[in-house]
Amino acid sequence: MYVLHSFASSVMSLVGVEDFFSVFIAGGIFSGYISLMNKLLRRSTFPSLGASGGICAIIGAFSMLQPNARLCVPFIVDFIPHSFQASSAVWIILSIEIFGLIFLSRRSALDHAAHAGGLIFGMLYGSNGVESIWKRHRAVLSWWKNIRD
Repeated sequence: MYVLHSFASSVMSLVGVEDFFSVFIAGGIFSGYISLMNKLLRRSTFPSLGASGGICAIIGAFSMLQPNARLCVPFIVDFIPHSFQASSAVWIILSIEIFGLIFLSRRSALDHAAHAGGLIFGMLYGSNGVESIWKRHRAVLSWWKNIRD
């Protein structure tokens, strides 16, 4: 939840509260689906729980919307000063999750598939989802009003 709190206000100011909530929920659903597919393929019965897929979607969206933002690892920065670009960080995190998915999935309590799915969803949203949604905004609203009436 610390990570969600760290990124929430920045992403909300970039896309608005409604889109932030949509990315968080849809990213969580998508990452849950990816996790389920991974568990079915591997015949795993290890349960997964939490909002980490949605949080990863927020991180992925932030990294694509603000690729030059400077990030650091909290608590470690006090001992080892460092910073890196958000665009680099998201690819490193995704690489770690894919590595974990391939090599550690059966032995790890972390749901690497959900994390990778959330990151990918957020990256796709951040790279072309915002424009795509607003291009179709009026058509979707009129369609929704027709259904509702």
